Parts: sequence; structure tokens; C-alpha cells
Amino acid sequence: MRTALVVATDEALRDRLVRSLEGCSVFTASSDEDALKKLRFTEVELIVKEAAVPMRDLGGFLERARQLCPAAVVVCVLPADAGSPEDEALAEDADFVLLQPFTSRQLQGVLRQAEGKLQLTQEVSALRTLRNPVEALGVAVESPALDVPLDMLGRMVRELAKALSAGFDLGRVLDLFLDAVAELARPSRSAILVADAAGQQYGIAAFRGLAPHVVESVSLRPDAGLPLWLAAEGRLIHIDEAQARAADPGARDMARELALLQAVVAIPLISHGELVAILTLGQRITGGAYSRREAEILFDLATHLGTAISDIRTHHLLRYEKQLNERILAHMANGVITIGPDERVVIMNRRAEEILGVSARDVLHRDLRQLPTPLGDLLFETLTRGRTATREEIQLALRSLPLEVSTYRVMGEGATPIGAVLVFEDLTAQRQAARERREAEQLQLLTRIVARIADEIKNPLVSIRTFMELLEERYDDAGFRHHFAGVVGRDVRRLVEMFEKLAALVNEGDYKLEPVDVRIVVEECLAELGAQPAPAASAEARLLAFFDESTQKHVSATFSCEGRSFLTRGDRDMLKKALAYLVWYLLRKTPGQEAKVSVSLSHLDKEDRVRLTVASRTADVRPDELGRIFDPIQVVQQNLIDVGPCVSQRIVEAQGGRLHAKQGRAEVSFAVELPGVPS
Repeated sequence: MRTALVVATDEALRDRLVRSLEGCSVFTASSDEDALKKLRFTEVELIVKEAAVPMRDLGGFLERARQLCPAAVVVCVLPADAGSPEDEALAEDADFVLLQPFTSRQLQGVLRQAEGKLQLTQEVSALRTLRNPVEALGVAVESPALDVPLDMLGRMVRELAKALSAGFDLGRVLDLFLDAVAELARPSRSAILVADAAGQQYGIAAFRGLAPHVVESVSLRPDAGLPLWLAAEGRLIHIDEAQARAADPGARDMARELALLQAVVAIPLISHGELVAILTLGQRITGGAYSRREAEILFDLATHLGTAISDIRTHHLLRYEKQLNERILAHMANGVITIGPDERVVIMNRRAEEILGVSARDVLHRDLRQLPTPLGDLLFETLTRGRTATREEIQLALRSLPLEVSTYRVMGEGATPIGAVLVFEDLTAQRQAARERREAEQLQLLTRIVARIADEIKNPLVSIRTFMELLEERYDDAGFRHHFAGVVGRDVRRLVEMFEKLAALVNEGDYKLEPVDVRIVVEECLAELGAQPAPAASAEARLLAFFDESTQKHVSATFSCEGRSFLTRGDRDMLKKALAYLVWYLLRKTPGQEAKVSVSLSHLDKEDRVRLTVASRTADVRPDELGRIFDPIQVVQQNLIDVGPCVSQRIVEAQGGRLHAKQGRAEVSFAVELPGVPS
């Protein structure tokens, strides 16, 4: 089905019926008078009528509708209370009856039945037409040759000139073209159906003499009927030719669509092989058919109009894309500058003006040297030599403005560039925010360090003060002096160690970088911790034992080497401190009095780097604590003494190395990687 008329007073029901007839040209009417008026001018294939209460007028409407459209299929929608014999008798003239309320499945079933009956009726009509071969030929009488007076020809030329000079106003071009056709062929009705942007349907864009309801409701699908045939054949068609091939369903569809548009000829408007529009013409106002010469002239004019429509649409598309790009550039957070092949500035968006403090009027369409240095140099290098930049930080010579820039080429169809683009961002706010964040973190760290220092030094100072008060009274007591020296010495060493860590944490340090054997550094560090050699298990592994006074732990240490030379470039004393801080951290995390520590040296495979591993199977470190072990702010909040790994990381990284912490099934380890030096 191509055309349908829905007659319903209930707006909700009318909308529901229209939605179910998707793909058809649907006319709507809210009253019987309006429906009959439309049927007088328009032939439809389906009539869906709502039977309103009282139903006494239903029979009269159906009878008059049959007279106006005898081939139409009628579906009557009865109300829920229409069950009496009188109501059923009034609806007997309808082909199908649908009782409210109904489901979508029931509605679609009735519509399929109606379409089936319509096809059978059309087939029977086609067979009857074929019985009379003379009528089936449908040969039109050739009208006299084209004989246009000079004044009429002059008016037609003027109208065509107006259409060509209308510019890119598609509606005005179509109206002026129909005026020119009216001067040439004098049709009673004419219309131009233009495909929509998506190409899903053809609707009437300009017309002369058609009823308003036809203009509003007619839509032709591109994959069937008249549009499909015109696109495939590429020539005009007369309604007589379509009616002569009544056995062809496609021809019958074309004949019905031409009759719907009240036209006798349809001319394709083709551009680049695509059907962009359709020109339909009704009977001539003087009667008679269009001559061959007239048809040829109309076809030539329609072909030029099709090209004009395609160009106008392309122009509007480019204009829309240009406006869209301009809006996008105007609202971008980054500055954008574009130059053309002549090294002149083509685009400069609003954000670029704000960042550079330069007006676009002073830069656009001028040489790129008008841009602040070094932006023009970057664009020139990108355009001429292809040197692109990706998120590079630069500083303008003017105002010392920090920018992050990226550049890239714009290539044409060949290998020649047609422009270059510079995208940049002002880093002033980011740097200010980073500076403020860093200052806040430093202030937070300082506050926590001061609070933790007050907490940590209180106990050692109390013990030192107590011993100092008792020293004068019990100085002659040798045992007291020995105990005093041990306790005070331990507390003083703890305070010195704590302040050394804090100094290394907040200071960059002045390191003496020189070739150092890491093996000797480890041996000296263990010796300073008090480690004494035990009976060796092998030539490459040594067992050591010592008592650490700061943690009060009995330590069993293992030192092994995989190789002989472990040269690196670093500061010997600072490396010893970094190793000692890692050992003390593992000892403090050991719950009992017995602690086990292993130290090993090796070379990384395929890398000229030295690896120093410090591990313990007795240390107990939680996974969450190990995850923030190198964050001084988090560590200081828990315990100031445990800041040792943070200090070790600072020392190792300052000498070009890396420090990682790892937790295995039953072991906590630190891996120090240092750059190697050839022996």
C-alpha cells in the first residue's frame, strides 16, 4: 500500500493508526466532511474509519467513499459497545472490522489482510486490462510540434535567468523553475519532489495547483515505485505508459503515485548518476499530451536543475561544517593557529587571542612572522621540513609565558603540504597550582615532622636528663657510670640518626661521585653495624652475627656475591647510610629479639647495572604499609624513625639508581639498582 486515509475523531487513536502505517503516504481527517473532501481530489488505496457513537451516519459515509474511491479497501474500527445487530448491519459495507480495544498484533493482522485483498483486486484489474490489447497499448496521440511565440519564449528565458541568479536559496530556485516551466508547457499542476538529507524519502518541496493535504502527506520511498524506476531508467515516464503495463506491480505503483500527485508525466532530476529530485506535471491547461520536443526541453532543463540542487546542497553542507568548525574552535580550551601554504595565518581561535594577548584582526591573513616568537618558527619548521612537536614545553620571548605546544602538517591529495596547525595551552595556571600543591605538601610534611620530632625526642631527653641529675651524686659508682654511658650513648645515637635522616630527606645533598666498589661499601657498612664473621658456608657466602644496640636485636646476617667486580659511580659514605637505613628498618619490623637479614650482590642480565638486595624473613610488614613506604608524608604520620627507606630512596636516586620494595610469601626485600662502571 502506498496511500491511506485515516478518519478518527479521537486524536490518540488517530496517531496510533498513523504510526502503524509507516512507509505510506497517510492523509488524516477528523470529520466525515473533511475526509470526503480529500477523497474528491485524492485517490487512496486504504480507508481506516473510526465508527463513532451513534453509528447511524456510518453507512452513508461508506457509500459515498465507495463512490469516490471504488478500488479502496475499507477497515472500520468499531467501539467496544457496538455489539447489536443494528451496528453490525451498518458496518457490513466495510471490508474488514476491528473491535476496540485491540492490540498492535491484531491491528497489524487486519492491515496485512487488507493489503492482501488490495493486491488481489489490482491483479484482477490488470488481467481485465490485458484482455483488450488495443487499450493496453495506451498509445497517446502526438500533439502538434512546439510552437512558442517570441514573447512567451522571452518570458520563459527571463524566468530561467531568475532561477539561475537565485544563488543558494533552494526554495526560491525551485519556485522560479516552476514558473519557467509554466511559461513553457502551461501545466495545470506541477510539483518538485526532493530527497531529504538522509535519502529516506522524497517530499514535495515546491508545487503549483496541488491541494494542501497532498503536499503535507505525500512521501515516496526511494526503493519502490516512481523513484526506483526513474533512478534505474534515467528517463521520463508518462502515466499512459505505466497504465499500459498493468500486469507489472511496479508499473501499477507508478501509475497510482502519478495519480496521487495529479500528474501525467514524471521527469527525473539526476546529478552525478543519483536521483536528487522528481518533476511531475499535470495535464496541460489547454488539454492534449506533451509533444516529444517539449518533453526533450523539459528533460534538459530538469537535468541542469538537478545539478543545481546538488551544488546548493553541497554548499549548504560545507557552510554548516564551516560554522560547526568555527563554533568548536571558538569554545576549545586550547589555542589553535593554522597557516596556509603561503605561510599566512588562516585560523586563530578565541582562546589563542586570550593566551597570547593578540587580536585576531592583527594576525589573520598576514605573514606568520606576526606571531610571537617562537610560535612562527615552529609553524614554519612544521610546514617546510615536517618537524612536528608533541606536547613540548616552550617559553615565549614576550612575557616569558610558558606554553605546551603540538604541531602537525595538513597534507593535500599529493605529497605537498597545504598547511600547518599549532595547538597550544597556557601552563601558567598549572604551574601555579603545582607550586601551591608542592608548598602545601611541604608545609604538611614540616608540620608532621615537627610534631613527630617532639614526640620522638621526649623519651631520650628524659633519660638523659635523669642521668645527668644523678651523675653528680653517683659518679663514684662504676656500675652507674657504665650504665649511664650505655643508655645515654644509645639515646644520643638515636637522636643523631633521626636528625641525619631528616637532613637527608629535605636536602638535595652534595654528593662526591667517584668509582666505588659496592662490595667494599657493604662490607664496611656491616662492620660499622658491629657484624662479626662466623664460620663461612662457602667461598662466595659469609655468615655474620652482631647485636644492634638501637633496636636491641640479635642479628644473623648473610652476605653473598655473584661475581667479583661491582663498580658503580657514587658517594661511598652516603651509600653506606642508605644500606644501614634499610637494615635498621627491617630490624625494627622484626617482632622478636632474633632477626635474620641477607645481603646479596649481582649483575642484571643484559644490563650494565649492579643490583644490591637487602631482605629479611623475620620482618613483618603489612601490604598497605609497604605500598606507602616511600611516601614521607604517610610514613612520618606513623613513625618518624621509619622514614629511613624514604631517605635511602633519595640517596639512591640522586646517584642515578632505583630502589624498589617487594614482599614475597615469607620475605620482605629491598632491591637497589645502580649504574655500573666498566672495571
